[in-house]
This record gives sequence, structure tokens and C-alpha cells, in this order.
Amino acid sequence: MNNWNPIHTNRLAEDRTVILVDYRGVGRSGGETPDSIAGMAADIITFIGALGFDTVDLFGFSIGGMVAQQIALDAPALVRRIILTGTGPAGGEGMRAFSHQVQEIVARPDSTDTERILELFFAPSDASQAAGKAWISRITARQTDREPLAKSQVAEAMLVALAEWGEIADDRYGTLNGITQPTLVVNGKDDIMVPTINSYILQQHLPDARLVIYPDSGHGAHFQFHSEFAELAAGFLAAE
Repeated sequence: MNNWNPIHTNRLAEDRTVILVDYRGVGRSGGETPDSIAGMAADIITFIGALGFDTVDLFGFSIGGMVAQQIALDAPALVRRIILTGTGPAGGEGMRAFSHQVQEIVARPDSTDTERILELFFAPSDASQAAGKAWISRITARQTDREPLAKSQVAEAMLVALAEWGEIADDRYGTLNGITQPTLVVNGKDDIMVPTINSYILQQHLPDARLVIYPDSGHGAHFQFHSEFAELAAGFLAAE
């Protein structure tokens, strides 16, 4: 939860109830994180049911966007509209494993967490890097009551889940036809975490999807263009 951009959540909360939830085993959520997207989706469906909601809008970033797709497939009546940022479909391009570029950045021994996240989420330009630093300042401004760091089990489970999600099935992208809810797909021009081509694939195969690609940006494009994206998301969710 610490990494949700307060500009986004605060803007959306002007018009609607916003609920942030960590997966099982993440933050203050107990138990162990499931090692499949389907398992994470099942947990969120159960969570929504426990809250007593009949329908919800979903906003998923990166792996959260994969979970949102699975929720829409497994519980279609529960979902009204979907926002997918920095994510891709099951069996997408380059999604079974991170690229050598990403793996090198993550494993680099002489860099800090901040340096790695800036390189992974933002473009190398001065403007994009400055926007990344501003985002980090926003999400670290609250120093009290922060969520505990994720355990190693979380990363291990998510890597297994991502590898399974990236497997190419015989009917590649066929399941996307089953996600009929209006969907907003957003990404940066050069996402090295979930290659941007996957955003185009989502838009092409989802029956009712629109696509926004931001310039000079990457995986964290919606963080970089925070105000513009916040208004876009609010307007999209406000539609009937």
C-alpha cells in the first residue's frame, strides 16, 4: 500500500469509495502469498464478498493488472469497469521471465533500491527521472504507520505466478474475449518490466478497451503523468 500514489487515490476518492488491499502475505495481510495469479484473484474475490459489495471497479498496476483480468474472468458479474496500467495478458510478449536488462538492473550490487526503481519504472531522460524522484518523494512522505517490508516468500511466489501467467497457451489471447467490461489500458512508451507491446495486445483483443500510451516514460508512466492520469481515470470510472 505504501507505493500507491496519493494523488491517484485522493482524486478517485473525491467521487467514490476507494479501498486499497494488500495480497495475502503482503504488508499487514496474514498468511502466505499464493504462487498463481488465479490464487491471488480468488483471494480478492473473497475479500470483496466479505465487504458485501455486489459490483466494483478494479484498478490494477503491473501484477495487479493481471489479477484484475483474472477476477473479471472468474467473477464477471462482480466487475463494472477496469483500469489496467503497466500490465499484459496471459501469454504476452516477453512475460514468462524478465528481460536480461531488467535482471541486470535488479541484480546490480552497487546500486540502491531507489536507483534501481528509477531505472526500472522510468525512462532515462532527465524529465522522466525527475518525475520518478518526485513520485518517490510523494510515496515516502508519510513516515508513520508504514507497511512492513515484504518477506522473501512474497517475491518467490510472485515470480512463480508471473512465469505461469507468461506461458503461451494454444488459444493465445483467446480468454481476453471473455472480459467484456469497459477497460482503460495505460502504459509508457518503453516499459521494460512488462513490454509495452502487451498494452497494444490488450487493446486489440479486449472487446471494449481504449489505450493511452504516455511519451518518454516506462512502467511507471501513470506515476510520471500523475495529474493527467488521475483525471483520466476519474473520468473513465465516472461513466455509466
